[in-house]
Amino acid sequence: PLNYMGFPKSICVSVNEVICHGIPDSRPLEDGDIVNLDVSVCLEGFHADLNETYFVGTCDEESHKLVRSSYNALKAATALIRPGTLYRQLGAAIEKEAAENGCSVVTAFCGHGV
Repeated sequence: PLNYMGFPKSICVSVNEVICHGIPDSRPLEDGDIVNLDVSVCLEGFHADLNETYFVGTCDEESHKLVRSSYNALKAATALIRPGTLYRQLGAAIEKEAAENGCSVVTAFCGHGV
């Protein structure tokens, strides 16, 4: 939501090297960019958050590998979701999948999300 917890926009738009919570500005998207859209909603005291990454025009193989690795890490974690699973098990699955694909997890944002 607009101005939620002081955030000046109603959506996060993170382009290329911006990890998360990018603030939309007047920069035009360019061929080869990757852009992540992150939307949160609040309803009756509950919060939900969803984001998706998109390719702008023609992207190089490194960009495709990054997005594919991120998606596979998400799938590895969601496969574990059931009663009794510890939060840390989800993080471990994500980190393992990322490492196996030559990527790493940004530890500054651990625990980020709802």
